[in-house]
Amino acid sequence: MSAAVHPLETAALRRWRRLRAEGRGADADAVLWDALAQEPNLPGVHVALAHQRWPGPDYRHWLAWFHAHLKPRLYLEIGVEFGHTLRLARPGTQATGVDPAPRGDPLSGCEAPTRLFPCTSAAFFAELGADDPLAAQGFDLAFIDGDHAFDAVLDDFIGAERLAAPGAVLLLHDTVPLTAATAGRERRTGFHTGDGWKIVPCLRALRPDLRVVTLSTAPTGLTVVTGLDPSSTRLPERRQAIRESYAALPPEAVVAEPGRVLALGPNDPVWLARWLSAAGAR
Repeated sequence: MSAAVHPLETAALRRWRRLRAEGRGADADAVLWDALAQEPNLPGVHVALAHQRWPGPDYRHWLAWFHAHLKPRLYLEIGVEFGHTLRLARPGTQATGVDPAPRGDPLSGCEAPTRLFPCTSAAFFAELGADDPLAAQGFDLAFIDGDHAFDAVLDDFIGAERLAAPGAVLLLHDTVPLTAATAGRERRTGFHTGDGWKIVPCLRALRPDLRVVTLSTAPTGLTVVTGLDPSSTRLPERRQAIRESYAALPPEAVVAEPGRVLALGPNDPVWLARWLSAAGAR
């Protein structure tokens, strides 16, 4: 049974749509922000604001674009849930999904040969055999969308980078916070990015050898990382210090100035294709 929608959310969205239809965009925005000021947990209002702030293709469109553009031999996905994004892998790609609590049947409808590991990402990385194709050949495309806490995202990045093939591309979801209330470590709202966004300033500061750009795509951004180096030890050797140093980083700065903190790029496929080519992606 789905959770009941707050009456304030229903009324705000109805008025927002009417004002937009009348061409009163600023007034429409004000209605949504006013609703959140009264009740911070209105997921539908958050989603509407996110799509308004970041118009154009959403993150699933981009993930499908990466599959079409890169034609990866091996694809790794951390955080599968229902399998909606796992099913974007195409024939010719061998896909691997990892999720400790997958929902429904994530493998149903997969066109690519796909395997599912129902375990934590930590267990997956620790137990992966040397003869596994991911360990022997490396992935060409990876998508991290598991636990949204910074500590977990950092660990997932470290684990995944060790399995990267030359020229591989790694994607990080939920890296553009909408509001400070939805971007904290503890979940207090239905619409929630967590503090995994901290991985972007972390990589930009500590791994200048990487190429990093964040697409301004709804609802919560998508960060693209190339130049991966499986032999790098900088992050794992400093793991505890990194956690402590970024623990207190507040979300207000990134919400106010996402372009400065996150290296935002345009939501445009022509621009991204050029960026990937310059970054040496396969």
